Amino acid sequence: MGFTVLGQPRALRILTSAHAGGRVAHAYLFAGPEHTGKTLTALQFAQLLNCTGEQPPCGRCRQCEQIASGAHADVEIIGVGGLCDQEGHDHRKDDSKGIRICQIRRLERVVSRAPYEGRYRVLIIEPADALNREAEVALLKTLEEPPPHVVIILITAAEDALLDTIRSRARRVPFGGMSRGEIELALRNRWDVDPSRAAALARMSEGRFGWAVIALHDESLLERREATLAQIERLAQAPLAERFAFAAEVGGRYTRDRAAVHEMLALWRTWWRDILLIASGRHQLALHHDRLDRLRPLAARCEVTGAARALRAIGETGEQLRENASPILALEALMLALPVLRVNPVAERIRG
Repeated sequence: MGFTVLGQPRALRILTSAHAGGRVAHAYLFAGPEHTGKTLTALQFAQLLNCTGEQPPCGRCRQCEQIASGAHADVEIIGVGGLCDQEGHDHRKDDSKGIRICQIRRLERVVSRAPYEGRYRVLIIEPADALNREAEVALLKTLEEPPPHVVIILITAAEDALLDTIRSRARRVPFGGMSRGEIELALRNRWDVDPSRAAALARMSEGRFGWAVIALHDESLLERREATLAQIERLAQAPLAERFAFAAEVGGRYTRDRAAVHEMLALWRTWWRDILLIASGRHQLALHHDRLDRLRPLAARCEVTGAARALRAIGETGEQLRENASPILALEALMLALPVLRVNPVAERIRG
């Protein structure tokens, strides 16, 4: 079988070379955009380390099959919510905002034991930027004194949110986006996707092949995307009260679905980037080509500096959320920073 991840030759070269040369690190940092294959690569690396087949990872031996099904005793994903040091307690039931110190305490107990059924214990922390500061400090001890036959993989799309001491103790494996052409070709070759649909998905994916695959098989993702774009257009013209109501609603559900909120902010960034491009006369570079007729009149009401300020504010909001700032306050600040693109009816009548 081998690795099935597409578009990440450098990452796969680092991992396969380390295994072939007997230089497997005790910790890795998989860093790069969302939906670029980081989690799949981590699981297939765990298969590579534990595979008993002739050409690892074979995908067919008991070790590989157990890892793929999530039933391997030595391979575990640790995320927001989950089992902690208190016997049997699962933080998914109490709306955890991050990965807690008690979860890392449990990890310490787990890695202190020899592997149960494989050659390596592989602990995957995702997203690593969800570790709270206490948890990061606790993890440092394990990274500084790693037990043998243990590999810890930190997965993040926001590596700057991690402590420098954490990053310095893990080998960085970079993940990047694929070109539109590569994604389009892969969709057509692997799933026989119609060329026009493959081109549209490749354009919308922004280099994230995983996102394109999810969208291919889940129409609701595209429906939610369209609904979010319509919401962005409405809020760009909305009064402050409506914007604050939106901030309260989204901020209130942030702890339950961090990933969805960050995905929403990523889409906000593409929309305001299009406004910036159109306002500066470069509409041909816009991502949302199908919405140009709606974007042009809004861009005409926005100065380039205002659109640039909006993009900075969106980026800063994402960073603040990852640093566990109050979601509602961070989003309210964003609503204040975004330009209002509403037409002044009186001014329009005077010009008319």
